[in-house]
Amino acid sequence: MALWMTRRRLLSTLVTVALLGGCLGRSLPLPPPSVTSQSVTECAASVCPSGGVTVTLEGTALPNATVVVEDLNPAQMGARGELLAVVTRADDEGAWRAILGPRRDPDSERVLAPQRGDTVQVWQVSVEGDASGVRRVVIPRGAM
Repeated sequence: MALWMTRRRLLSTLVTVALLGGCLGRSLPLPPPSVTSQSVTECAASVCPSGGVTVTLEGTALPNATVVVEDLNPAQMGARGELLAVVTRADDEGAWRAILGPRRDPDSERVLAPQRGDTVQVWQVSVEGDASGVRRVVIPRGAM
């Protein structure tokens, strides 16, 4: 009887430790948002004197998550190192849409615009404040 009680206590202790360890352990990282659609339109020369495009990305993320799209091309950074980026919010179903287009850098007065061949990274921040990994998308070089 004593041996059975000892085994039962040992098993109970191991189960408790395993459950606590599972609760205290790090959870899996958030996956990056999906990109289900990409369209590219040429930027007019009057708007983008150095050329460029406007990129529209659509996809799914966690419901109500903040989705960030950043152009990683160093040539498209602002004078103070700011990335050319856009932030949007996924709806209650998780659908999101972001348009990354030209903008004028206030310090240099230079127009920054995504270029064909640039890599953009897409990531999300959940409502709880957890950030996901990144998904990288290359802007196609040819016409779409």
